[in-house]
Amino acid sequence: MAIKARTKHPQIVTPVGTAKYPHVNTPNTRFNDQGDYSCDIIITKEEADALNLQLQPLFDAEYHAKLEELGKQKLKLSDPPVREDDDGNWVVKAKLKNVLAGVYKDGNPRPAKSIALYDSQGKPLKDTLVRGGSKVKLSVRPSFWYVASTGFGMSLDLLAVQVIELGDGGLSDRAAESFGFTEVEGGYVNGGESLEGALDAEEEEEDIIKADF
Repeated sequence: MAIKARTKHPQIVTPVGTAKYPHVNTPNTRFNDQGDYSCDIIITKEEADALNLQLQPLFDAEYHAKLEELGKQKLKLSDPPVREDDDGNWVVKAKLKNVLAGVYKDGNPRPAKSIALYDSQGKPLKDTLVRGGSKVKLSVRPSFWYVASTGFGMSLDLLAVQVIELGDGGLSDRAAESFGFTEVEGGYVNGGESLEGALDAEEEEEDIIKADF
């Protein structure tokens, strides 16, 4: 059974990367019937090193806390979410799990979750399909877990996506700035109007996300 850390860490915005197999418009149910939003992005090694440098202190703190809790000297480690893949690309892997409406283990109803999509100017996207090859930034929140069979690990929970350039081929009212996104000159601009507010609804959704962990 997975044991999730209860600390809510600050959100982090990735560098601009190339989207690989994004599932950000609708949940992917191929491997999880409860649905997952996910997006991997390819970045440079230098960007990956900088991102890992930012994540390492959080990882170290959670890892040593788990060692103390379990009374162990060492734990097996799972693969990190920022790593080199089999093709030699440096990849950031982000996912939000169990997003479809359902029922918690205690029998209480579980509302559906969504992620936020924005264009390069911070305006919410509506009816825009984000395909592989798009240039995007991700807003993610590190979370940590321990499973006896696979060890201690870190995941990046996907919160929002900013589309800088659409690849060939709107989900939240929360302000883009609240996810750490700023305008990127010359990037993709959605035709919709910018929406402000609705932060109370988004905070309520974050409580739902936290309940899963």
